Amino acid sequence: MFGRASKTQTAEGPMTVAMKQSQPCQYVFTIHLKAQAVQPVREAVVQEVQREATIAGFRKGKAPKELVEQHHPTAIRDETVRRLTRHVVEQVISDHKLKPVGPFEIIHLEFDEAKGMQLEAQVEVEPDFPLGDYRRIPLKKSSIAVAAEEVAQALSRLQESMAQLVPTGQGEAKEKRVPALDDEFAKDVGFENVELLKTHLEAKLREQNTTQQQHELEQQLCDALLARHQFELPARLVSRQTERLKREFHARLLLAGMSEEQVQQEATKYEEQVRTNASRHVKLAFIVDRIAEKERLSVTQDEMMDRLWKLATRMGKDPTEVRRLLDAKGLWPSIVSSILQEKTIAWLLSVATVERSEA
Repeated sequence: MFGRASKTQTAEGPMTVAMKQSQPCQYVFTIHLKAQAVQPVREAVVQEVQREATIAGFRKGKAPKELVEQHHPTAIRDETVRRLTRHVVEQVISDHKLKPVGPFEIIHLEFDEAKGMQLEAQVEVEPDFPLGDYRRIPLKKSSIAVAAEEVAQALSRLQESMAQLVPTGQGEAKEKRVPALDDEFAKDVGFENVELLKTHLEAKLREQNTTQQQHELEQQLCDALLARHQFELPARLVSRQTERLKREFHARLLLAGMSEEQVQQEATKYEEQVRTNASRHVKLAFIVDRIAEKERLSVTQDEMMDRLWKLATRMGKDPTEVRRLLDAKGLWPSIVSSILQEKTIAWLLSVATVERSEA
């Protein structure tokens, strides 16, 4: 499959393209552009530089074209190459209906105003794979019931947290004294009596169990989706995701109080796991996005506004300011993508076959 090349060229066309798939999800283009295609772009660049050029003896924008070309040859050449490169590569990508997952990379480039331009570029694209069965995925749901022993353990932990060191009457020695489990203790932690405290703890534990249950269902669903879809991933995209996870891992450990040396040791220890997690994340995103496309799931304006308000509340800023910041950093599309993936996972759970676990 790899190495297969195709050529496209009009009878008297100014551009010749040879394309081959060099590795999974990666294409290499060899593009030759004749001089006749270069000249209009170069002329437009010269005119723009001429309007802004300040050359001794002439008012701004009034210097002759020939003089501007003599004074700014590098700027004119670089901008001409930049525009031509972007245009021809984007045209090839569009013509072949490819879906890039990152910026294209120039491998080799030759440019001569009289002869034209030849370049070799590579681009990573989304994997092309058939969707497996994703409806009625069998899942097992754990119980959210709270046992009496769990409530007792929670009470015991709360008592321990309220323990005090008191003098024993023998010099400086002190002993830990755990408060008795009675109504006075309950009042100290904000409840009228022990029974109300127990009821509160049971509700909190049930809430934790519900969250854990949902997490387990999502994990089972994601595992099933990954197992049902086998395809190669864009290597550079996985590398970028791996580096992002490494940075997050590094930051979390530093915030936890570890030294730089300890962080490096931990990072080395979990390097393979981080890479695996990155591959899993990238693969799952492709699968979920394809399902969302097939099921025509999309993000509504209300859902976007709801997420923006939540982010603004968390950051303590005005929603308009938060949106402006996200747009400036190019992060808003990833926020919308996250909403769509969450919505698709929720939909997949709604059409799954869920049974109660006996464990």
